[in-house]
Amino acid sequence: MLFAFVRRGKKSGIRLFPHRHKEDDRYHVSLTRQGPHIPLFDDRDIPDYLANGYSLSMSNADENYRPTLIRPSSIHGWQSFGSFAG
Repeated sequence: MLFAFVRRGKKSGIRLFPHRHKEDDRYHVSLTRQGPHIPLFDDRDIPDYLANGYSLSMSNADENYRPTLIRPSSIHGWQSFGSFAG
């Protein structure tokens, strides 16, 4: 399970999860805020993009926290999915 925590501001400490965008029902990754944003249908593809430096759009609807791009270094739970060289 991928998650991150809000680090600053009034909502500090809120747990964030990968956000599915309503327009296309996909997760979005990007190298910069300006884009381009790459849509991913399968959440199993996300760790590969994070390993290559892409940020992931994350949110928390229960806490009313809108989607924001989170850097890989702030996301927990994805490194265990890394490729195994042997």
